Amino acid sequence: MKKLSILLLALALGLVMTVPAMAIHIGDVDSPEGALGITGRYQFDGQLDDVDGNKNDYFDDDLDISLVMEKGAVKAFVGLEISDMYPWYGSDNEEDSNDNRSQLVDNYYVEWGAMDNLKVKIGEFACGWARTVSTDGACDRNIQLTYSLDALDITGILSKQDDYGEDERDEQVIILDAKEAGPFDVLSVAYFNIVDDTGGPEASFTGIALGLPVGPVGLGFEYGANGGDNDGNYMLLELGLEEIVGFQLDVNFFTSSDDYQDVYEGNDFAPMLIFGDQVNEELFDVTYITLVAGYDVNDKLSVYGQALVSAEDDAGDAYGTEFDVGLKYALADNVTYKAAYGSYSEGDGVTGDDVDRSEAW
Repeated sequence: MKKLSILLLALALGLVMTVPAMAIHIGDVDSPEGALGITGRYQFDGQLDDVDGNKNDYFDDDLDISLVMEKGAVKAFVGLEISDMYPWYGSDNEEDSNDNRSQLVDNYYVEWGAMDNLKVKIGEFACGWARTVSTDGACDRNIQLTYSLDALDITGILSKQDDYGEDERDEQVIILDAKEAGPFDVLSVAYFNIVDDTGGPEASFTGIALGLPVGPVGLGFEYGANGGDNDGNYMLLELGLEEIVGFQLDVNFFTSSDDYQDVYEGNDFAPMLIFGDQVNEELFDVTYITLVAGYDVNDKLSVYGQALVSAEDDAGDAYGTEFDVGLKYALADNVTYKAAYGSYSEGDGVTGDDVDRSEAW
């Protein structure tokens, strides 16, 4: 009964409410005054952890407000991110070693349609190669040009990054995204080059992503290689079997070298709720296989489950196993409830943060 009570409490803590704070549209894009749009989202969530018998729980909430101003070929965006503890310092409530916190203005940019095929975007915003694993890239103050052809989008980015009191660095990015590439439904190539404040090379990254239907099987492939001091690489292979079984069923295989770490910090890629986040945070020197299943019960309710089938390092030491279950339910058109539970069992011979752990959201 005690375990049931804990699980019910965990589900209660897992409440996520996504509510538009406001939705306002004023004016017309082609009018002399232009147009203004305001939208927002509020999210409240909680988490219950059990790490080798040590329990902890907490709540968190975020309020995001977006303002979009458009006039002719020019669009300006301002994203405001407000949190509960330090409402004027954005969503990051934790002070780092240099006492830096996120600001109220989370990101902003001005975008200009200079020509029919050319867009210019300047400001502070997240950008780069938005793939499954390598979601990081130029995320500070950027100048971005995108030229669109019938079969290809060419994006170039110059980013000025501030390492919070350390040496500043510049980043140049080139991304090629194909729209029509024969049998491929995804074909993307990216190159990142980072130089320090003296102009010397610091790091680089080259990546390729492919998506190809092979009969009823969807095949996805992603590869990334780092250059510089950490010259590691990773590979992700995804098999989608939805056309065969009638619901989402994916088999994922991932492998990375022991050098693949600390090049692009802050990557949000986490294949499981616990593994790859708390256990093997930077996903270096690991090979794993996961199964992911999802099913839409009706228009309001969807459920999913995933399992870490195997995971080990280069020496053959096992990281352990994990299973996750979750659900998403639409309480209303603009209010959503989510709950999830994950359980991780440690492996043999892998030390550090590799411990038995369960988490509920």
